[in-house]
Amino acid sequence: MKKLSLFVLIPSAFLSIELLIVILKYADKTSSKSKMMPSQWLVLPNILICSIDMLFLTMLNMFFCSMTKFLQLKIVIFTTLSFYMLFQTVLFIVDFNNLREILQQISQYFFTTYVIPQKSLFDDQSTIIGLPEKNAISHMFSSMLNRQPTSWILIFVTLAVSTLLVSSYIAFNCIKSKSTHKQYKQLIMSSETSDSFSAHTASNSNQTNTEYQSKPSNKHVRMLIFFAVLSILEGVLFMSSMFDQRNIMQFVVPSSWNFYRTGVQSNLNHKQYTEAVDLFRRSNQLKDGYDWIDQRDNPEFPTVYAPKSYVCAYNPELEYCGKLIQKKQVMEEPPNVVMIVVESFSPSPMMLQNHVVSSQEKIVNGPLYKEMYLPNLKKISESGLTFSSLSSSGLPTLYGWLSLMTGEIPYTNQINIIKSMLNDVDDFPSFFKQNGYNNMYVAPCTFEIDGQHNWLFRGREVRNEKYTQLKEMPLWFDNIYQYIPTAEQALELNVTQNEKQSWVPDRITAAQFMKHFGDSKKQNNQPQMGVWITADTHQPFQGFDNDEFYEPFKFGQGRYSKQTIHGQADRYATVAKYMDNYVGQVIKFLQQQHNNTIVVLVGDHGAREVPLFHEEKVDKADPNSAIYDNTCNSQKFSNDELFVTSGLITYLGENQYLKNLFEPVSGKVVKTPTDHHDMIRTLYDIVSAHTGKDMPSSRNGRNLIELAANLTTQSQLRKHTSIRTTMIHSEIATEDSLYRFHTSGSSGQKFSGIYPTCVSQESRSVINKSQLEEFHLYHKLYDHVQINNKQFSYKFRNEACQYPSVCDFPETNTAFNRSDIAIITLSAIGMGLVFGVLIACAVYLAEKQHKKQKKKAIFVYH
Repeated sequence: MKKLSLFVLIPSAFLSIELLIVILKYADKTSSKSKMMPSQWLVLPNILICSIDMLFLTMLNMFFCSMTKFLQLKIVIFTTLSFYMLFQTVLFIVDFNNLREILQQISQYFFTTYVIPQKSLFDDQSTIIGLPEKNAISHMFSSMLNRQPTSWILIFVTLAVSTLLVSSYIAFNCIKSKSTHKQYKQLIMSSETSDSFSAHTASNSNQTNTEYQSKPSNKHVRMLIFFAVLSILEGVLFMSSMFDQRNIMQFVVPSSWNFYRTGVQSNLNHKQYTEAVDLFRRSNQLKDGYDWIDQRDNPEFPTVYAPKSYVCAYNPELEYCGKLIQKKQVMEEPPNVVMIVVESFSPSPMMLQNHVVSSQEKIVNGPLYKEMYLPNLKKISESGLTFSSLSSSGLPTLYGWLSLMTGEIPYTNQINIIKSMLNDVDDFPSFFKQNGYNNMYVAPCTFEIDGQHNWLFRGREVRNEKYTQLKEMPLWFDNIYQYIPTAEQALELNVTQNEKQSWVPDRITAAQFMKHFGDSKKQNNQPQMGVWITADTHQPFQGFDNDEFYEPFKFGQGRYSKQTIHGQADRYATVAKYMDNYVGQVIKFLQQQHNNTIVVLVGDHGAREVPLFHEEKVDKADPNSAIYDNTCNSQKFSNDELFVTSGLITYLGENQYLKNLFEPVSGKVVKTPTDHHDMIRTLYDIVSAHTGKDMPSSRNGRNLIELAANLTTQSQLRKHTSIRTTMIHSEIATEDSLYRFHTSGSSGQKFSGIYPTCVSQESRSVINKSQLEEFHLYHKLYDHVQINNKQFSYKFRNEACQYPSVCDFPETNTAFNRSDIAIITLSAIGMGLVFGVLIACAVYLAEKQHKKQKKKAIFVYH
């Protein structure tokens, strides 16, 4: 009886792991409790295609091995392709984790960020150097395992058992065989299938073998035909998945195919592009005095709009250009602007005022937040404008943060933070620089995280001369700070050092922000724009500070409570109240020392796994809590935990223009859909009113103060459509409605657009097919213009290009195109090749030693 071949054993082990993960994808849920797959029926084609792919790789391996009669070369080929199968299985595991944790099937994110990260294009030295960071990544990894222990136990146990079985089988046959050479010959070439493949290349003096070679057996012919058919089937399926415009096949193909699919650019043909531009412009009504800057028949910059003075410089033939009257209102003393970006900020309804949560009005009197949870934010919101609905464009931070900074919308199958590194973007830091501001940035973690260093340090010394366009990039920040304080620095900041030495906790970054903001104001006469990024509300909501700075909350053991629904809520409430404390300290500092300041607070994205719904009531301790529809939290399309972050804007000083601007809307809460780009547009308008520099923009946003005023007076709102997405879940928000759907699914729901959603009395309806088609086309337009670096051009900010001047439309640089896929794939194959050569050398030496001992034994015998 023939032994089982490694050609069968190793692929079977890998396939068992892949199929386990396929089943888990359909049985498990994401971190936000929503379904991973658009349909559970896709599990069968998923299993079938994964099996076909592994069978194809197995037979391909056997075929290549059969092309040579040299055992050592067979070993190299076999090991290389086996390593590639291992690489593919690793992609399955990484993709499964990304799908569940950050709701996207894109393993390229993991590899390009943490395995072969892009080196900095700029001088990325922060202003101050402190202690080295430790333990942050390992802490995040261990918390990820703790959140979903059952799935990871199944994966690791299957991996361990498969490895043990294969290793035991090889070891057993090594011991049983007389030589390593014989063992490999038996294991690699023993199966009937491999015999039939290798027969036509085998060289043997035996007449039977000669006849066999000249007249292949029917079995051999059948195997070749089967292999040819399998290859064609594999090719058709693979190419179909590569060019699947609707992204449906990403759920039924192996993870490695999706990995390669990220290298396929998603461009629209002329007809689709024309339809998409028309849809975009019909869906977004500009305010009076503005127009789309590119009025050509085939606009290259379809999303850029501007005051008509700029539009006429590029399109002097327009009828209204000869009638323009230039009016500029320039104020004195532009206000400072402080933006607080709170990590994963989406307070659940138990943390919000009941009368606001349960109201079905579009704007209500606040405050939004409950004092027992967020006392400082409650106090701030009483005099500012608050939003229960402020959403990010994507998640996790690499999408939410980048979209806030640049206005880019997440791609459907690529990573903006890598792909768009050379793009011109409508970023707000350089907007403030052009308006005479001194900009500063305080961060809790190193800038290599998610590749932020290639954005934050724009405008500084260029390290890679290959990209000449980098020298034209405007400066983002004058001073950037990220450091764990030494003992001396802690004394200067008047803080206790953090014992964990991982990400810098909010307590310390708040102190750093206050010190460096104050120092900057002393050193220059410019208005200041400062960004402070917090960290402690990051998953798993256990914070990064010493234990004594947190207070346990009411449900249990605070941030160390168990992974129950109330446990999650308790952990998040604990770290959120900690964050609120230091936000309050920063606001107090600004009120006392720099009160001519606008403060904006936003989340970079939602908290994802903080439960919004529990049994019948949000908060057991509060009998007046609103009642919710629990089924909303288990839909296959997203919920409030993903994009909705909440936020506020307020003015602290005595500038009469700003006081008059904020007074009619102070203390109010807007409940209709709003997003990051609305907040940035609001800041643009306020700054432009003071400096007179109202420039072109591609931010698809509205002035939130005007929006709140229109909602208060029940005036008609301008048409507006915004998009946010992961690669799994998407939302489209209009001025008064919200549409949620699985990105590649065929169904979704329309909500009334009042946040929080899923209150029991809310009306919902099904999204029809034509609407879904429009939503996909809308997103494809963003893909198209961003991939081709046509969403914006910094040259549009040239203040000389205003009527009556005439300017040509700018030429843009090509987008970044590093072949990460090729690098990673070749690295995996290269590792297999190296191991194959080493094993082949070991077999050769063992065979040589065996022959030597055999000759010696014969000599002794004679």
